[in-house]
Parts: sequence; structure tokens; C-alpha cells
Amino acid sequence: MIPLSRAASSTKAELGVSQLPGSPASVELPNNENRSAPGRIRRGEQRITASRGAATISAFQRLPRRSSTKAGFSLSVFSTSAFTLIEMIVVMLIIATLTALFMGAASSVFDRARRTQAKNDVIQIATAVNAFYTEYGRYPVTVTDPTKDAFFGTGSTPAGSNAYGTNVVLLNVLRNITTDPNAVALNPRQIVFLSPGGAKNTVPPRGGIATADNCYYDPWGSQYAIVIDTNYDNTITNPYSDSDGSAGTTPLRFGAVAYSYGKNGALGGGSASSPYTSEGGSAGKFKGSSDILSW
Repeated sequence: MIPLSRAASSTKAELGVSQLPGSPASVELPNNENRSAPGRIRRGEQRITASRGAATISAFQRLPRRSSTKAGFSLSVFSTSAFTLIEMIVVMLIIATLTALFMGAASSVFDRARRTQAKNDVIQIATAVNAFYTEYGRYPVTVTDPTKDAFFGTGSTPAGSNAYGTNVVLLNVLRNITTDPNAVALNPRQIVFLSPGGAKNTVPPRGGIATADNCYYDPWGSQYAIVIDTNYDNTITNPYSDSDGSAGTTPLRFGAVAYSYGKNGALGGGSASSPYTSEGGSAGKFKGSSDILSW
């Protein structure tokens, strides 16, 4: 009879398995299938499948849930994120409101910029005329009627003034345009008293000297109007009919004045035709209009 321990040893020896020193007494039989290439591939696929399954379950558990109870049952429903019709309408209303506010603010900024430019321009025109008078002892006008003042520009001619045509007649003298015989005759020292920039290439031109006719236009597209005391009585008829002093004294105590018709393109306020814009106030009155005065 062979002892049990010896039989186990002989069995291990037959199978080619030896026990290492310090290792447990029981040793599993070798699994040749797991050591083969197909076996390793199957084990890899099992690990990948298990990993993907765990990730899917984890992501599934993180989704928000919305619970509802109906007929005694608790139902867990996964919610989706989307805009409702009401939310879209609210967003569109907010965008429209912000756009309207932005456009209104931009329009106000542009209007202030135009008014500032026009104010600077009319003051510079009046200053240039007075500087010419200081230099030559007379105004830059070939006087045709010594009993009246001289008006340059478009629109209604103020009472007590004589119309001398568009303001290019005066501006050529102040700008020292030597190709104009009248400018050469009136400004023999060829002094440049005024040097405005060029107008924007619009119809009508705006904010400077136009290339087509050399007239001086305000930021709204009208020629600047200028009145000069060519009868030398130290007064100029006020072109506005305001009686409350809104447009200054009547008559004006200046040697030269310049003014802009503003955004409606006419003396005083009121309605306007294209390309100008209607405004408040009344025709012929400065109060309530967008006109710009040098005085």
C-alpha cells in the first residue's frame, strides 16, 4: 500500500509540476487554454466589455431624474435640456429691447457729434470774417448795395440783407483760392483765414467743403448761412422771429454771424423733406429747433 502523500507527489511528478520552497502545498493544474493566443484575446475582450459596461452604468447613474407618481407607481424619467417656446420668446424680446436701446443711444451720440461740429464751424467762420476785417479794415465782400448787409448761403434771405449767392463766394476769399479772381482781388496778401476739411461724399455733401462746388456744408447737408454787416452800422437783422430772446437780441450787435439750419434743412424747426429730418419747433423760430448759431 502506497502512502497518500507519496501518491500525490508521484502524481505531481508525472504532471511535471514541482513545488517551490515556501509555496503552498496545493497547486492548481496548468490551464493551457488560457495561455494560448485565443485565450488571451478572449480575456482581453471580457475586460473591455466589463470596463465599457461599468462606464455606461456610471454615466447612466449621473443623468438627472424626474420622478412622478401615477396610480401608485413611482416612475423615474430622465429629463432632456431644451428651450421651450416661451423661453425663446422671452430671449427674443430681450434682444429686441437691447437693440432698440443701443440704436437710440448711438443716434443720440451721432446727433451730439454733429451739433458739436456745426457749432465749431459757425464760430470759426465768424472768427475768420472778423480776422479779415482786422487785417484789411473791411469785410471780404465786393459790396453791391451799401445800404444793406450781405447774405451768403441758401434759404430765405434775412430782412435788410442782399443775397450774394452760395457761400463759395465768401469761402474762396477766406480760403485764399487763387484761381478765383474775386478772391485774389479781395485778399491780395493771400492770407488763409479759414481752412475747413473736405465734405463727406454723400448726396448732399456733409460736414465740409464739397469737391463739386467748393461750398461749405454743415453735418446735415445744408450750406452754412452767413450774414455780414456790409452797411457798417454795427447791427445785423436777426434772421429768427423769436420774441423771447431765444435767438439773441433784435437786431444782433455783431459784424458777422453764421448759422446752420440743423437736421430739417430749413430756418427754425418744423417739417422737412428728404434727405432731411422733421423736428419740433416752428418754421422761422430758433426755439425748439436743431439750428446752430455762432452767437
